[in-house]
Amino acid sequence: MTVDGRPRSRSFSSTPTFSSDLAKLKSSLPQSTSSSSTVRSYKEAIAIASTFDVLGNNSALTPKLTLVSEDDWIQFFQKSGAVDTTTDTEEVVLVHMERFLRYCFDIAYKMPPSPNNRILREKCVKEASKVVPSLSI
Repeated sequence: MTVDGRPRSRSFSSTPTFSSDLAKLKSSLPQSTSSSSTVRSYKEAIAIASTFDVLGNNSALTPKLTLVSEDDWIQFFQKSGAVDTTTDTEEVVLVHMERFLRYCFDIAYKMPPSPNNRILREKCVKEASKVVPSLSI
């Protein structure tokens, strides 16, 4: 007996995948920088990052962010740890786009660390040691 899968609705949006966003990133970079995945300006980084599904309307990350202005984007890039600046003769910005993409997926889908078992046991002991008032009729 063969069970055929139900066809997906066109209105259903799938969860963004790292591999599809990485492919978008690689295809949008110039050939000279595609191996290093870096860009030299915030404007170029914003243009590329705005195509990522993880930053799209249906992403789990969207409610956590406000990326309206260029300053919002710059702060987000800097917070990700994907920005290097050098000041030899003039300030040069390097944005490591693959590192930024990994950061986006981390904050969108990574589970928080599990609480320590010792802390959980202490909390249970505290709760159990509370005096329960007796019922009086």
